[in-house]
Amino acid sequence: MTPDFTRAQIAAACKLAQIEPVPMEVDGAQLLWAIAGNESSFGFNCTPRYEPAFDRGGPYADIPMLNRFGRDAACSWGPWQIMFANCPPDYAPEDMKDLTKAVFATAAFLNHQLYRFEPTSLAAIAAIWNGGNPGAIVKPQVAAYAAKLESNYLIPMEAA
Repeated sequence: MTPDFTRAQIAAACKLAQIEPVPMEVDGAQLLWAIAGNESSFGFNCTPRYEPAFDRGGPYADIPMLNRFGRDAACSWGPWQIMFANCPPDYAPEDMKDLTKAVFATAAFLNHQLYRFEPTSLAAIAAIWNGGNPGAIVKPQVAAYAAKLESNYLIPMEAA
């Protein structure tokens, strides 16, 4: 099985987007790198993931979007596995196969969440990305996600 993107491609993409505001000790590009590590094994598996909560009958269902894009609108996409519902409104699911578009969609949503919640640690950012808010860190699966993110954050980005 070949990766969707190489680690070098992911590293280069992480450096394209500005991430802010982040806690002082957190580097935005390295944060994107760590999220890609958690979500797609650094670009190895970018297969869209279906999330029933975003489909018809789910608490986060966006019916007009589902009518327009079908089941694809209930999936997370790309190396960062951003939910399609969180992508810019002018995006289509196909756009998420383009690494540059995927990183800019991810950065736009992540920046929005960072401004909204003002996290003070990498663990809080992980809880926001994986659990929707910093308080989600108390859930065991979110705490495990945060621990993995902190570990991936320490892995140097591979040169592009």
